[in-house]
Amino acid sequence: MAFRNAVFAGGGSRCFWQLGFWEGAIQSGLDLQSSVKFVGSTSAGCAIATAAVLDRSNAALKIFKVLTAKNPRNIHWQNLNPLQRAPLLPHARMYREALEFLLRPDDLPSLNRISIHFLMSGAPKWLSGPASVALGASIYGLEQALNDPIHPKWAKLAGFRPIVGTAANCKTVTEYVDLVLAASRVPPVLPEGRHKDEDVLDGGLVDNVPTLLAEDEPGETLVLLSRRYESDLPTRPRMTYVQPSKQIKIDKFDYANPDGLQETFDIGLTDGIRFAEENRAHPVTGTSLQSRQT
Repeated sequence: MAFRNAVFAGGGSRCFWQLGFWEGAIQSGLDLQSSVKFVGSTSAGCAIATAAVLDRSNAALKIFKVLTAKNPRNIHWQNLNPLQRAPLLPHARMYREALEFLLRPDDLPSLNRISIHFLMSGAPKWLSGPASVALGASIYGLEQALNDPIHPKWAKLAGFRPIVGTAANCKTVTEYVDLVLAASRVPPVLPEGRHKDEDVLDGGLVDNVPTLLAEDEPGETLVLLSRRYESDLPTRPRMTYVQPSKQIKIDKFDYANPDGLQETFDIGLTDGIRFAEENRAHPVTGTSLQSRQT
């Protein structure tokens, strides 16, 4: 089966499973590098999708392992001292640094050969600033705790809006990096995020698995999750959901765990190889052999 479209879920550091899956599937003969013409993603999935379409999976893993190896902890309590003049949370600096290491000034033409769309969330019209952040985080956390849906709905019911940015509108690599960070904005951990003069939030508030971006695209869509769900995965025409074959141990905001990144990538690598082999033998649409593994 040839996948024309790929959707990358959000999930922070857990998204390195997606990168391993992509690499493993390619190694086993699933020609994603050539067949995929449309990519939709949100949150950290945007960075992972970027590395995937540029064929820099191993480079991205290496870059972030180096950065996380230099970071001893996820909260730098010593920076509460006003004399330190450094952030309490290192995530935003490390995220930007990793993207700037990964991307080259001449990468935009390569990225624009694929239609790349990133999902962001706009706050309700009646709410803005820190209050919108607090409300969005509360709604998302409550829905995940009570319902754990693959496609959350409560934030949209509260008035949070989908906002879509495209790589094609970026004139420089710096603008592209800013767009990735905007689609990943979760204050105070990742506080950067503006799009067209509007403060935006992580697109995962609207849909952490943004298949809505690919709904009007022709062809088959591969939907890469970033963690394992206990519930059955959706069965939808022309969409194949894949998830890890085992629970991913690393936390999404863990930026101090290079061994955890490697373990997550390696699980994805094995899963991608197995998926490509099984899908070659028994092609299916609207589901996934990988999704049914225990």
